[in-house]
Amino acid sequence: MNKQIIYFFLIPISIITNDLVAQGIQWQTGSFESILDKAKAQKKLIYIDIYTTWCSPCKQMDAEVFTNPTVGKLFNENFINYKIDGEKGEGRDLVDYFELDSYPTSMFIDGDWNVVMKLEGFRPTERLLESAEQVKERGKISGSDDDLEQAYSKGKRDAPFLYEYIKARAFQKLDNGLLLDEYLTKITAEQLKSEKTEKLILENASLLRGRTFEYLMTRKNELIFERKIKGIISQNLNKAVNQKNEKMLNEVLTANGRLSKTFAEANEWNTEAKMNYFMLTNQPEKFFITADFFMETYILKKNITSFKNLPELSDVYNLKLRKAAKFVVERFKEREKLEKAVVWIRKSLEIEEKSSNSEIYSRLLFTLGSKMEAIRLMDRALELAKKENANNDYLNLLNNELTNMKR
Repeated sequence: MNKQIIYFFLIPISIITNDLVAQGIQWQTGSFESILDKAKAQKKLIYIDIYTTWCSPCKQMDAEVFTNPTVGKLFNENFINYKIDGEKGEGRDLVDYFELDSYPTSMFIDGDWNVVMKLEGFRPTERLLESAEQVKERGKISGSDDDLEQAYSKGKRDAPFLYEYIKARAFQKLDNGLLLDEYLTKITAEQLKSEKTEKLILENASLLRGRTFEYLMTRKNELIFERKIKGIISQNLNKAVNQKNEKMLNEVLTANGRLSKTFAEANEWNTEAKMNYFMLTNQPEKFFITADFFMETYILKKNITSFKNLPELSDVYNLKLRKAAKFVVERFKEREKLEKAVVWIRKSLEIEEKSSNSEIYSRLLFTLGSKMEAIRLMDRALELAKKENANNDYLNLLNNELTNMKR
């Protein structure tokens, strides 16, 4: 009778224990070579966790993250999960092969040893899930990246292949703008409206012209597409700066003109874009002409009282004025240009007095010959910097400036 009672109570305990184990990640066993074979056979990515017995964050991952039911469901359904001690046996070889230098390190790897994503250190549940969502579709792509590359070079161009090829390249952070245009020529109007295609476009569009960009423009009144277009414009502006490519800059300005709701909105953004382009490509004369127009037209006439309760907007305009004035004092000696910059920096001080704009005002006045006023302002900049808890490097810079002015 007692044995029956004990057996009765043991059954549910055993079931509960097994259920709890199943809730988290289920780790595969065997050699790493066997894990690679499983990944190829099942067309899945491997999630490998490399740990050590002395690593506290590793133990924290085991206790708090890998046992999470949501993590378990996502990883067990989509990946081959493998765990290995980085200081024992095959683990040492893997650490050397992947050149790891911290624990825990986990990676998503394909069956050909290619690392799709590497994660270092403790990763909270939400962040691990986010990373897994980013890479899980890669596991559904048939064939290695090399196979896809070869197939494309041999002329394979059907829509399903191009979709897989774009997804594979996206994981390598490669530009897919032209490929995406090509893909859109291969699909039907109905397929173009699908969630799958929309996601592919939002993740890979990069060009300011072509079929994909024209499609985005047809949906520019939808917030998610408007943001994507703005992102493409910003990326291409950065590219134009890095390449010192004015033709690309003009394409950026044209695209922004098409996106903007009014001419005034387009013109303000375009003028500032040109000003920043000339600043970053070190074209002082072109910068000054553009900056002078920008400040007179869009900044100096603004009502300062409108910034009082809008600190974020205040910071934006303060930064614009300060950057422009700083560039002038560092590049020009002509009195006329320096005096223009004085007007700009005074406007920034009206918006908010900060150590950074007081410093630039001081440097401008010193260059213009107002030594005593410049020293007073540099003293003020130093005082403000201390109140702002500025770092020692900046405090030392201000001290050195002040010492040089007093000589």
